[in-house]
Amino acid sequence: MDDLDLRIITALQTDGTLTKAKLAEAVGSTPSTCLRRVADLRRSGVLTGCVYLADPAKLGRGIRAIITVTTRDHTKDRRTGFAARISKEAAITQAYGVTGDLDAVLIGHFNDMEEYQALCDRLFDSDPEVVRYTTLFAVETYKETTAIPPSDLVGVAKC
Repeated sequence: MDDLDLRIITALQTDGTLTKAKLAEAVGSTPSTCLRRVADLRRSGVLTGCVYLADPAKLGRGIRAIITVTTRDHTKDRRTGFAARISKEAAITQAYGVTGDLDAVLIGHFNDMEEYQALCDRLFDSDPEVVRYTTLFAVETYKETTAIPPSDLVGVAKC
């Protein structure tokens, strides 16, 4: 990757709907070069997709929960089974296996507390492998982004 690739990545993280002409203008290149570079970045897996981000509250999912989970058994089969159950839950938008005192951190967006409680009953309370779960409800958003800042990308550029 070079500086042009980094500028393209930065521009597309800000607005994935840019036409190749607008992208070329934004990064100081030509549309054909941008088309080829974007294709290369997608093929290499650096760019993994292009999506619109929806506002959960405007879609009736205004309750945001951060759920931490501790399990009894840490075998690969148990983790795989837990991950499979989580992946089927529409309200859970992000799920991570983590190190430390916890085993998983989940981010969910819920319609109401009844939906949240039903999910807890289904996934945690009825699972004997779940030792404990704790939920934090977000009441304010201080920062929320999916973009990786260009200053963090500099180290991957070839000199």
